[in-house]
Amino acid sequence: MEDKNAVLIVDDDPALLKMAGEILRGNYAVSCVKSGYEAVALLQTDYRPDIILLDIDMPGLSGFDTLTALREIEDAQDIPIVFLTGVTKTEAELKGLSCGAVDYITKPFIKEILLARLKVHLENGKRLRQLSMVEKNRQEIRIDEEKFGQTSAGLSDTEKKILRLIVLGYTNQEIGEALHYSYNYVKKVVGTIYEKKYVSKRSELKKLFL
Repeated sequence: MEDKNAVLIVDDDPALLKMAGEILRGNYAVSCVKSGYEAVALLQTDYRPDIILLDIDMPGLSGFDTLTALREIEDAQDIPIVFLTGVTKTEAELKGLSCGAVDYITKPFIKEILLARLKVHLENGKRLRQLSMVEKNRQEIRIDEEKFGQTSAGLSDTEKKILRLIVLGYTNQEIGEALHYSYNYVKKVVGTIYEKKYVSKRSELKKLFL
């Protein structure tokens, strides 16, 4: 069974914590704290929620200050934070989004809208983590430059640029975006590289250069 996404709710209103918790617990693993201080302390442990719902108007540490403090915690900078608040002023919403929140939902909220937005932000967060992992893996790849120079002999400069990105794990779409080429052009050049190097797929091509 797939683990449920973890949601942390930060609000000093017990009624809100109870209501939001009841709405979310069927689909998510919910944790609740009553202040920004408690949220910061919790994330200074090994606990890492997949998303945080954060009130603004709380005693002691406001939602804005809490967000800033959470962003300073190692491995917590990329957790999506959604303001869930009774503060309806436009200035507050602009400040919240400029501070790094991914969304700003005002109370009273509609259950279905809250669930829909949470789903979107969790999916976006998952994609960002996957991209981050791909980028990390790329950075760990070490190309043998001498072998690359020898084995890429006979290729044009453009083909060599595209080949290098293939070896690093880039897709055709990503290569096009990185080098400002169209997808179809990249696909055509990749086909030419395959022909010149007598391979039929990327895995065979990458083995030649690592």
